Amino acid sequence: MEQEEDDIDQEDELEEQEGEEEGEIEQSADEVEPPNEVGKSEDKTEPSPPPPSMPPALSLDLRLRWLETLLYGARPDVAERKPHDAQKGTSLARRAAGLQHKLDTLVQGNDGLRKFMDHYDQHAQYLSPAFTLSGVLPTPAAPAYAHLSPTELDALLVEMEPDIRAADRDLREIQALEERGVTGAGRLAEHKDLQPRLDALLKAQEEDARRAEALERRIAKLMERYASRVDTLSELFVVWDETIGETEDQVSRLERDREERRRLGYE
Repeated sequence: MEQEEDDIDQEDELEEQEGEEEGEIEQSADEVEPPNEVGKSEDKTEPSPPPPSMPPALSLDLRLRWLETLLYGARPDVAERKPHDAQKGTSLARRAAGLQHKLDTLVQGNDGLRKFMDHYDQHAQYLSPAFTLSGVLPTPAAPAYAHLSPTELDALLVEMEPDIRAADRDLREIQALEERGVTGAGRLAEHKDLQPRLDALLKAQEEDARRAEALERRIAKLMERYASRVDTLSELFVVWDETIGETEDQVSRLERDREERRRLGYE
């Protein structure tokens, strides 16, 4: 009897387990959406509208206005302004090329500006203000050397080789100067005893400078007097020469008159 009751209990437990498994299967089947309904839901989604097209001239004008706003700030008459019309026979590309040519001419005419523009890309992240990149491009982050691959690190070292060699050469020169005692005081302490003699020499040099200045003034005055006397003598010589010339002419004329009188028998 007891064995039959145990068999009945086991059969009841098996039936309960089978009922629970069938309930779980039905619940999972209810949760799964039928394929027909999925297809219907996908059919209901509408395609996104195409993006609006913009003329190239308007796009370029908007970019130029954006750059102008970044450089000079917003103007109160922006709403009333109209797009700039290209000059007659001149396209926007040609005007942009002319502007680029003028900028290149200015850069090539200035050595400092040319060097600055040659190395601008290397330091653009420090030279570009933060407000110029807000809303346009993300700010480039500094390179993390710890996360570089061996190939990238080798390429970076090859690119930086001239700078590294120059820095090493400068450091060696600095070390050589330090070993020679150029950076230190050297024998300056031994020369402190010569300070009184140096002061005396400086004082004597000042006195000699004053005497030399006085002598220069006297010499300048003598030269002025000499020049004035030479000018006076030159003028006197000219007057004397004119007087002698006139006297000789007068004597010659008197002699001719005397000879003429003798010839005529007046004497």
